[in-house]
Amino acid sequence: MIRGFYTAATSLVAQQTHLNVIANNVANVSTTGFKPQQVGFASLLHSNINGGAANTIQMGHGVRVQKTGINFVQGDLKQTDMPLDFAIMGEGFFAVENAVDGTIAYTRDGSFQASIDGRRTYLIDAQGNYVLDSRERRIELDDDFDHKQIGVFRFANPYGLELVGGNRFVPTEASGDPEDVDEPDIKVGYLENSSVQLSQEIVKMIEASKGFSLGSKVLQAADEMERTINQLR
Repeated sequence: MIRGFYTAATSLVAQQTHLNVIANNVANVSTTGFKPQQVGFASLLHSNINGGAANTIQMGHGVRVQKTGINFVQGDLKQTDMPLDFAIMGEGFFAVENAVDGTIAYTRDGSFQASIDGRRTYLIDAQGNYVLDSRERRIELDDDFDHKQIGVFRFANPYGLELVGGNRFVPTEASGDPEDVDEPDIKVGYLENSSVQLSQEIVKMIEASKGFSLGSKVLQAADEMERTINQLR
């Protein structure tokens, strides 16, 4: 019964993680350039009943979250006619430099604005990070500014990027280093909508909720059986 108890508990933990990811996706259904996360599951170790080599009947030990991936499908474009709104068509990310610590992250959110720093005016994002050019330098807004100055970068494996919050990603060993995209397709006066499909997320939420409910019932049943056995001793 102890095995059944812990097997059911793994289901509750996995489905709770799934629900948390779904809730985050739904909360960002209106976030510019947002890419939804997806949860992948894997079975825990299976073992033959009674340990016999010739026994083909196996028993599972529960489930775990194998990975939380990101779906980089292109979002629909929304026309804003704002001169500092930009949307990338196809692959690639804008590069932004943290104004505090100088770290560089990458985003699909092209909702930019102007920021005056002394005698210079820079292109920044909504969080105050500096938007960078193809050589990862800050972009100054002057009479010579052109949207082609904005750098767009690709990764060999974008699914290996790490989400760090604020709709931003940082490279990892799995993603590879950023590479400048030659002649990127940037739409001026447009923003990329969130890629979250609300109807799909609702279906996933129903499935995860039912999975959590089933796991809790199995957990309760295992607990009651263990209690009954202890009372017989």
